[in-house]
Amino acid sequence: MYQNYKKFLTFLDYYKLFGIETRIQSKPRIRFENNLVSNNKENLKGKLLELKEKISNLDCEIKTNAKNFVFYDGILNSDIMIIGEAPGYEEDKLGKPFVGRAGKKLDEMINAIGLNRKKNVYITNIIPWRPPNNRAPTDNEIKLFLPYVEEHIYLIRPKILLLFGNVASKSLLNLDQGITKYHGSWFNYKNSFLKESIFTICIFHPSYLLRSPKQKKIAWEDLKKVKEKIDNLKLKYEKKT
Repeated sequence: MYQNYKKFLTFLDYYKLFGIETRIQSKPRIRFENNLVSNNKENLKGKLLELKEKISNLDCEIKTNAKNFVFYDGILNSDIMIIGEAPGYEEDKLGKPFVGRAGKKLDEMINAIGLNRKKNVYITNIIPWRPPNNRAPTDNEIKLFLPYVEEHIYLIRPKILLLFGNVASKSLLNLDQGITKYHGSWFNYKNSFLKESIFTICIFHPSYLLRSPKQKKIAWEDLKKVKEKIDNLKLKYEKKT
């Protein structure tokens, strides 16, 4: 050990003879990585809060009968973003997306391919308030909220978008037909906020699968495609919260 130390000092003295007293590393030293991650997360939280306030302040009839504004659930810096339709009774009651029977079914579906809302996915909806009597969102309501959903996607910047159900699929991808035709197909999604496209796939909504259990096999095949894409992109299954 002492001999190595002497060689090191001799090596330094050699460089000093030529007036060299500093050395540039081949790779930058990251001294404050944890601080950078923390700062980025806090910055994202701030931007999401701004977006939430913009949507909350919209003058729209749909929010008059709703109890809660349902914004998101899951991990902020996730590579996987799930978008559904609108809150139901339980979601409106608790203020979180996908927490009723359909939410439990969603958890079952994504857990089967290694995804988990507490570890590696981010979940939101096209519509943040429960439509009266759980009716389907109108075209005007979808048009009203769509720009904010696009900004929401930009803020999260996922690597993969999972669109569950007709409303999310048709509105974001501007499809001419329903999910029955396009489920399981990959799209390159892009909007005016994004510089790069996002791998996007349409999947049957969990509530539809509860009503039509025979379609579960089809949904499972689509989920396997998601698993394959995650593996091909070498995405991490657990993200730092």
